[in-house]
Amino acid sequence: MIASTVTPLDRAKEFSAASPEILPVEWFTEIEPQLEGMWLVKRLLPAQGLALIYGHPGSGKSFFALDVALHIALGWEWCARRVRQGLVVYVGAEGGAGLRNRIAAFRRHHDLQDAIPFALIPTPIDMQDPNADTGRLAETVRMTAKQSGAEPALVIIDTLSKTFGGGKENTDDMATYVANCQRIASEFNCLVMPVHHRPKDAESIEPRGHGSLKGGVDTVILIEAGKTKCAEVTKQKDGEIGDKFLFNLGVVELGTDEDGEAVTSCVIEHTETNLNSIVSPFAQAVGRLSVGNRLVYDQLGELIEAVGEPVPADIPDTEINRNWVCRVTSLEAWRDKSISAAGTEAGHSRDSGKRAFNRALPALRKAGIVRVWNDWAWITHQL
Repeated sequence: MIASTVTPLDRAKEFSAASPEILPVEWFTEIEPQLEGMWLVKRLLPAQGLALIYGHPGSGKSFFALDVALHIALGWEWCARRVRQGLVVYVGAEGGAGLRNRIAAFRRHHDLQDAIPFALIPTPIDMQDPNADTGRLAETVRMTAKQSGAEPALVIIDTLSKTFGGGKENTDDMATYVANCQRIASEFNCLVMPVHHRPKDAESIEPRGHGSLKGGVDTVILIEAGKTKCAEVTKQKDGEIGDKFLFNLGVVELGTDEDGEAVTSCVIEHTETNLNSIVSPFAQAVGRLSVGNRLVYDQLGELIEAVGEPVPADIPDTEINRNWVCRVTSLEAWRDKSISAAGTEAGHSRDSGKRAFNRALPALRKAGIVRVWNDWAWITHQL
């Protein structure tokens, strides 16, 4: 008798082809290890699946995400880790002006002139409702891949809250959001990485919202604020956790506005500072804030991150350190946002929000983490 050369896998393929309802199977002896193509950034970001970057307002999380994204689009090593080059699509849902300036700052800082496979979508979208913009995002990724001639590698969604539509983050709506992100990742065999907020209370270090978010992603990176900022890997499905990356924000001048004042943004500057120094006096001061004062502080950070303005030339150097502060906002806008935020908390009203702001402002200034000059307010980022 002549032995059959047909393998179990061959029989499974024949059976599946004849019966479309049968799911694909792989037999024990036919399963081989995957040795290549596992990482987008070696031992940091997987090549396919979901990752999450999160932190408090003003922590530098969007700067960090953009720095990684542009290194991938360029094919540059990131922190001495090999990168798989590919198309990056960046959904800048919190507004295009600040993000455009950050991209321009990176381009100027690195003296880049040539085109790279990087595309910005400067508008909010709804990734929570399966019938909203998930399909449109997929079509846009497909179009940019065709135009750039590069395979999709990374889709960044900045931020989760601005792409959550009418859903509620603390409910099962989060599971639907995660599923829609996974749909994009699966369709293009790429990584999808939302940028998200940390809860407003100073104690919690988990991502804000329902637990299905952290449970549904492969990699989680926490960004901690401070004089020297820190990105720490707190979850890694197929690797080690605990890696830390320290960085500062360096100011880049982009030009002048219609009034002749300098327009600036920032770029990531990686540092080899001793890890023990990352718990800076500034971070300690923020950590000691009461819940009410932390709420008011967070509103300032969110406002600056969303609609902050370049530092006006008329603010004296004795009042502001331009090496640390890139953007400021109006005191009135901060007050209004804080009062509105307090009014949405259970058991609070706008009147109580006004009182909370009036208590918090002198406390934050005394702590040295916030400064005010005339009608401008900003976070000092150092003590």
